[in-house]
Amino acid sequence: MSLILFILLCQTFVSQGTILNCDFETSCNDFDVKSDWGITDGYQPQPLDHDHTLNIKAGQYVFYPQYDYISWPKIRTQNWLQPTTDRPLCFRIWYYSSHINFLFSVQVVQGDDIELTHTVASVLSNNLSTVDWTLIDVKLPNEKIKISVQTNLTSRYLAFDDISVDYCEGPIPSPPKVLFTCDFESSCSDNFVSLSTYPYQWLISSANDARKIESNAPSADYTFRNGSGHYAFVPVFKTFDDGKVGYLHLQKQLQITSQESYCLNFQYYAYLTISRIFLKIYSWASDESNAIQMLWPTEGSHQST
Repeated sequence: MSLILFILLCQTFVSQGTILNCDFETSCNDFDVKSDWGITDGYQPQPLDHDHTLNIKAGQYVFYPQYDYISWPKIRTQNWLQPTTDRPLCFRIWYYSSHINFLFSVQVVQGDDIELTHTVASVLSNNLSTVDWTLIDVKLPNEKIKISVQTNLTSRYLAFDDISVDYCEGPIPSPPKVLFTCDFESSCSDNFVSLSTYPYQWLISSANDARKIESNAPSADYTFRNGSGHYAFVPVFKTFDDGKVGYLHLQKQLQITSQESYCLNFQYYAYLTISRIFLKIYSWASDESNAIQMLWPTEGSHQST
C-alpha cells in the first residue's frame, strides 16, 4: 500500500508541470470524456491488467465497451488551447487496441465557428498495439485550437490512458520571421488603400468614430479592446448594392520564395447587416504571370455571415 501511495504522489508532482493532463487516477477536468467511455483497472481488465500511469493493477484507464454496431465516440479538450509562447506544444496519448481496422485519429478544431477541422495523426490497422501501451505524440499548430480524438470502432478493444498537452521535447525553436504586421495603431496603416473604382470603400478609424458612421460596427478593436483602438471596416449603411465589392489593398510587396513558407493571420468581425457578407483574401503575384490566387477561405472553412 505504501508503494502505491508513493507512486501516486510522484505522479501528482510530475503531472503538475503539464499544461493539460488526464491520467484517470483523479477527476479528469482538462478533457471531456463522455459517459460512453468506461473507467476500469487491472483487477477488472478491459482488456489490460495494468494501466500506463502506475503500471500496476490498481491504476485506472478508460476503455470503450464493445457493441454490435459501429460507433464514433470522442474525447475532446474542455476549453480552447491558446499558446502564449513560440514554443511548440505536443499532444500525447497512450493507447491499447487489437482487432480493429481503423482505430482513431487526432484532430484539431480551429476558428470561432468550430467548423474548420483537420486531422494531424491517424492510427490504422498496420500500427496496432497488441502487446502493451503505445504512445502517440503529435505536434500541434501554434494557434488557438481544440483537440479531438475521433474513433471509429468496429470491434474490440480500445483503451486510453495518460492524455496530455505539454511543450514538445527538444530545444526551443527560433522565433518566427515576420514579413509584415499591422494593428492599425501606427503608420503601418499607410500601407493599406481602398481601391477607388469599387463601390464599397474601406476606412481605417477608431472604434468610437466607426460607430458614428456604422452603428452596428464593433464598439472595441482587437488590439486594445476599447473604443480608442483602430481597425479597418467597410461602411455599408449608406451604400448597398448586391454583387458589388470593395478591396482593401496592401501596397507593400512581400518577397516569398519557394524555399520558405509563411502563414497569414488576421482577426475579423462580421457585424449585422441586411444581407450576407462574404470576406475573401487574395494574393497578387508581381512576376510575369500577374496571377491572382485566393488564400482564404480554404476549403471547408466558414466564409460568410
